[in-house]
Amino acid sequence: MFDLPLHPIAVHFPIVIGMTLPFIAILLWWAIRKGHVPQKAWIVITALALVYGASALVASELGEEDEDRVEKVVSEKVIEEHEEAAELIPWVAGVLVLLSFGGLMSGAGPKVQIAFVAVSLIAIAPLVNAGHTGGELVYHYGAANAHVLPETKALIQSGGFYTAHAKDEHDEEDHD
Repeated sequence: MFDLPLHPIAVHFPIVIGMTLPFIAILLWWAIRKGHVPQKAWIVITALALVYGASALVASELGEEDEDRVEKVVSEKVIEEHEEAAELIPWVAGVLVLLSFGGLMSGAGPKVQIAFVAVSLIAIAPLVNAGHTGGELVYHYGAANAHVLPETKALIQSGGFYTAHAKDEHDEEDHD
């Protein structure tokens, strides 16, 4: 079905969840504290933390699968920098999962919820670092070239890609 790598698609899930999780947790903590929702509503955060962890593991595994192909066009050192940054994300997510379960407890729950918020805010830094090094791989070092079809590569090198692409767009307009 897809002729493109799945890693670039999958990484967006942990990025979005990891970036929004602290803010959702702050809102939910406030709503619990003010009595607008019961303590057990924290289960939403636990569920999001579990999805964050699972999506981080999937994205990491898909990146591993893509590594051999990308090493043909990008130096191993640059790939390893991204890999090391990204390997931290599932561990951070695991810590958040554990804290989220602690936030469900009635006695220590509010204190653990604040700890969850603090850790999830701090956890944005390694997430941004992994995303940044991944972006560098693609946009600075040309990792996407590992997936360019040979016929497209030939068109690009000959300068004919843009002419052929413009012709395709013109043909589509004629059919409308």
